[in-house]
Order: sequence, then structure tokens, then C-alpha cells
Amino acid sequence: MKQQLLIGIASIGMLISASAQAQNIFEALGETYNTNPTLQAERAYLRSIDENVAIAKSGYRPNIALVGSYRDIDNEDDNGDNGVKNKTMAAKFSQPLFNGFSTVNSVKSADQAVRAAQNNLYNVEQNVFLEASTAYLNYVRDSAIVELQKNNEKLLKKRLDETQQRFNVGEVTRTDVSQAKARYSQAMSDRIASEGALEASKAVYIKIIGSVPQNLDEPTAIIDFLPKSYDSALTLALKNNYSIRQAKHLYNAKGYEVYANTGALLPQLSFDASASKVKSENDNKLIGDNTTDNVEWGLNLSIPLYNSGESRARIRQSKHQKWQAQEIIQETERYVRASVSSAWEYLKANESKIRAIKDQVRANEIALDGVQKEEALGNRTILDVLDAYQELLNSNVNEVTARRDYYVSAMQLLLSMGKLTAKDLKLGVDLYDAKKIYKETKDKWLALE
Repeated sequence: MKQQLLIGIASIGMLISASAQAQNIFEALGETYNTNPTLQAERAYLRSIDENVAIAKSGYRPNIALVGSYRDIDNEDDNGDNGVKNKTMAAKFSQPLFNGFSTVNSVKSADQAVRAAQNNLYNVEQNVFLEASTAYLNYVRDSAIVELQKNNEKLLKKRLDETQQRFNVGEVTRTDVSQAKARYSQAMSDRIASEGALEASKAVYIKIIGSVPQNLDEPTAIIDFLPKSYDSALTLALKNNYSIRQAKHLYNAKGYEVYANTGALLPQLSFDASASKVKSENDNKLIGDNTTDNVEWGLNLSIPLYNSGESRARIRQSKHQKWQAQEIIQETERYVRASVSSAWEYLKANESKIRAIKDQVRANEIALDGVQKEEALGNRTILDVLDAYQELLNSNVNEVTARRDYYVSAMQLLLSMGKLTAKDLKLGVDLYDAKKIYKETKDKWLALE
């Protein structure tokens, strides 16, 4: 069945000029992968989310600071001027030792949020690929329709000239000429409209893919990526769909967030140390100048009792958010099931529609030939011939449109399955390694880039 459909689909490609430099859909998607601004922006956003792990890990690390101050105190009494100038330099060090496991759980929550964002990047990639594929297929469709309309216009122009010549010798009436002229004018109008639609498709193609479309091939190779049955498509979707994966990681992140907020109710312990030098310059010569060096360290313990209810409110809030995240998983799974079912049914419907329209095209070709012969014998009118031309054109246009719809539904099915990615389509591009960038980012201490 798949081979028969492949042969049938390939036939319409003859309407588009073949070229050794024709661009296929995989090359177009590869260009999209490398240049599309939406994808580039989402990758930058993901890198910003990566930094949340480094921010959370800062709770493990010490705070070190140099502090300086200058104070000029003017003080006069009966003994004269007793002003003092104090200059202080100090180094302070603080290392958290225990904060109710808030840092541990904050890191885990941030890690899960990063994984959710990574899956969202794949979602964005797939949606961009669907837009690019649709733009590609719209251009293929509109190019074929333009060729059909041009060919129809030439045939009707020839028919008009023949009718005019027959009218000049008295074989047909002025009505026949007017009918032929009206159909030719309609063909010209339809050709102009189809060229306008092609230019609009071209503009969308450039916007999404980034280059001018030239000699695009019909994407018959996409058939090789399709599942053999609905059950296999649904199984793959529930396992691989990136929206489901994203929702599950967000649920995990919210769970750790509850634990992180609960840590605010537990004791907080830190090690603090400082070294300082204070130099005092006295205006009173009897007292003189003085320099003091001070080093101190110690453990600081804080046991929260009540902080106006803020901590408890945050805990309740995060629990509700976790509950919400759990419901989103259920909602996403339902959506994926519906998407797979819808895409599969559209795919099969369009597949059957293509076969039916091909039969219609063949029948209309035979009918046109018969009507032309009958008209030559005087058994049919010129209007009958013109109607036969229009019916054949309509069926050809319907076939082109049905093929476009078939491929779009195939792309939508691949997206629902989580298989419309550069990796799964085996595009010849350097894959963006989000996991590698994350590993390089999460343990940075001092870098600014």
C-alpha cells in the first residue's frame, strides 16, 4: 500500500519543472534549523533557564566581601578639641552550613525546570518545522496550480481562436464565440489570482525558512517516517511527546519547590568569620592615635518561630502549584491522544481522497476527449467542451490540494509523536546540544560568559 501511494503521489511532481538543483524538504528544514529567529530566541531563553541551577547552587557557597569605612567625628569640650577620624578595613566570610535542605531542593527544582525547558525547546523546534513544512507544501501546491492555470489559459486561448475562425466561416454563432471568450477571460483571471497566491506563499516561505524557494520537490520521502498503524503512533506519542515530558518535569520541579519552601521553617546554621583593622586618629594629642586589629569567628544558629505567616503561605502556594502541574499532565496526555487520532484520521482520509481524485482526473480526461470528438460531429456544443475543460482543471487542482493536505497531516502526526525534530528526520545539520551547554553552565563559579 505504501509503495502504491508513493508511485501515485510522485506523478503530480511532473507539473513542476525538474532540476538537478531542486531543493527537497529536508534541506529546507535544515536551513530553518540553522537560521530561524524563533528557534534562535528559544535557545537563548533556554540558556537563561540553565543559569537558575547555578543561582540555586549559590546556596552551597560562601559569601566573601571586603568592607571599608571612614568616619570623621568632631567633638569639642572644656578640654579642647577631641575629634576622631576612624578608618576601618575588614574582610568578611560567611558559609551556610544548614538551611533546612532548602538549597538541596532548590537545586533539584531548578534542574527539573531546565529539563522541562529543554523539552519545550524540542516543542518549539517541531512547531517551527511544521510551519516551515506547511510553507514548503503551500509553495509546491501553488506552483503546481499556477502551471495548471497557465496550461488551461493556453488551451482556452487556442479554443477561442478556433471558435473565432469557425465563426468567420459561419460554422458557429456569436454566442459560441462569447462563451469561449468568457471562459478564456475567466482562465486569465484565475491564472493571475493563482500567481498572487504563489507570491504570498513565497513571502511566508522566506519569512520562516529564510531563503527564496526554487524548484521545490514534492516530499515523498516523508512517507518512510510514518508509523504503520494508529496503535503504534499512539504508543510512540505517549512515550516521546515533548509536551508530556515537559509537563512531568514541571510537576517534579513543583514538588521540590514545596520541600524548598518548607526548609524556611527549619533551623538555619552558618559559619561566619571576619578580620578587621581600625585606625583611629585623635585630635587630642594626649590620647594619640590608635590601631586595632580584630579577628573573630563563630557559628550562628537561627531557629524560626514565626515570620508573619509568609513561609507558611509560600508552602501552601507551592502545594497548589504542584496540584496544578499534576492536572496539566492529565490535560496534556488527553490533548496528545486527540492530536494523534485527529492527525491519523486526516492522513487516512486524504490518502483515500487522493486515490478517488486520481480516478476523477482520469475520467475527466476521457470525458474531455469524448466531448471534443462529439462536438466535432455536431453532437455536442462548444459550451459542453468548455465545461469539460473546467471539470478537468478542477479535478487537477483538487488533486494538488489533496496532496498538500496529505503531507501536512503527516507532519502533524509526526509532531504529535515527537518525531518532527532535526535528529529524528536525520537532517544534515550540527545539532544544538542543550544538555552539553547545561552541564557546562550549572557549575560555573566566576565566569561572566
